Amino acid sequence: MKNSHTSILRHIAALAAFCLFMAANAVPVACAGTPAAALIAATTAAGTTPLSPTGPASSIATTGNSTTAPLKTVAYFEAGPYWEFSLIYKQVRASLEQRGLLQHLNFPQSLYISPGWNASNADYRREAAKLMTNSSVDMILAMGTAATKALLAENNGITPIMSIDVADPVGAGIVDAQTGKTAPNLTIQYQRDKWYKVFTLFHQALPFSRLGIMYHDSPEGLSYSNVNEAREVARERGFTLVEYPYLDKAESMDTCTKGVNALLDQGVDAFYISALNCFDWTQGNPQPMFDTLNSRKIRTFARDGSIHVRRGALMGLSTLNYLPLGRFYADRIGQRLHLLPPTAVLEKESYTPKITLNIVTASNLGIDLPLLLLISADEIFDSTLAGVQNATMAQ
Repeated sequence: MKNSHTSILRHIAALAAFCLFMAANAVPVACAGTPAAALIAATTAAGTTPLSPTGPASSIATTGNSTTAPLKTVAYFEAGPYWEFSLIYKQVRASLEQRGLLQHLNFPQSLYISPGWNASNADYRREAAKLMTNSSVDMILAMGTAATKALLAENNGITPIMSIDVADPVGAGIVDAQTGKTAPNLTIQYQRDKWYKVFTLFHQALPFSRLGIMYHDSPEGLSYSNVNEAREVARERGFTLVEYPYLDKAESMDTCTKGVNALLDQGVDAFYISALNCFDWTQGNPQPMFDTLNSRKIRTFARDGSIHVRRGALMGLSTLNYLPLGRFYADRIGQRLHLLPPTAVLEKESYTPKITLNIVTASNLGIDLPLLLLISADEIFDSTLAGVQNATMAQ
């Protein structure tokens, strides 16, 4: 009975502390229990800025002459393949079709540019320059940080750029930290202080002492792993950030495995799963790294949420909701290419974060998950309940 009372008191204390934290961060959480959207959506909503010109509100419709107008040519540019690029690109196209805009666009295979992660920055800029000087290109979809930076370096100031899935627009120099402004011909969806709040939430929800993080030592590498935000939160909250900056440029499985082992040797008790190529399940198999971390009782936190938590990460925070994100960019594409009337109503919400937990991992680590965290989770993975697991994974 004493142990039961202690557990209840511990949950109440965790609940109170968590609510105080969320209130301090201006999050309207009802402490009797709400989904994670109530916990953290407001932490980014206030800073969510669609950085592109927008017109007055009205219904979405194509212009009267658009059925006979020439097709608009859209180029696709990525530094290299990444699972989230493909997913978002498909969702943008699906949203364009739903809006009745896809029939007015041409995505030629010859303008699908992907030099590869081992290519140099000079290679990226060379491809960007070709696109910027190609008079047939009406718009460029720039997937990720490296592609966006290359295009801005060769920017003609005219061709519209849709910058999608950039890990840290401020850290990458794409968005000005003080003004929130970017290049006039660039559109990007940006949430102020998003990653700062992600690290704070992870540490508040399931405290740790030494967080391991790894990256390629370059401006892009720091951005992909949100290192600057992790450093800031570590200073403020008093945990140690243990860094491994020796990944190769391609973030290969070999160097990532070495990084995980090196961090374990330095006594980390938590690990941040960032947007690295070695954690791309469509390109390789990160499972051995997950198994190693779990066997050493390491708390694993994934910035991309469900895809990693279902495979053994302890906790994830899915920071992108692909359906509204697709609509967000589809509407801006239509607006920039004058396929929508000036009074069109544009998609505003492009992102709703979700808390994801793995109950089996928590049990294996001997962690008693706080009550509020369980109540607030949008997805809970438990492989001991096959029906629930399958239902959760079918998305």
